[in-house]
Amino acid sequence: MTERLEGDGKVFKGQQFIADVHYELQIHSRHKDTGTMTSEGRLLIDKDVFLQVSPATAVSGHLGENLTLHMSDGQKQNFLVRTSNGDCKGTGGPYK
Repeated sequence: MTERLEGDGKVFKGQQFIADVHYELQIHSRHKDTGTMTSEGRLLIDKDVFLQVSPATAVSGHLGENLTLHMSDGQKQNFLVRTSNGDCKGTGGPYK
């Protein structure tokens, strides 16, 4: 299952404001169907969170650093800057 969130947000390093950005967040979740004699459900096995921010220059000076995106819907996403192109890897998933 893939979920996609897109919008405008703000990037912070701790309490320090870094930049206003446009973001595209893709969450790839893998589940396993489970069942017992009385119920059935889906168990989350793994989740990958990929984040692209633009302009890339907003985060390119922070390679290898942990930052936080404050999204337009009020959620936050912690991430690690992987490349100077604005490619980032989410740590955990979105939270309030």
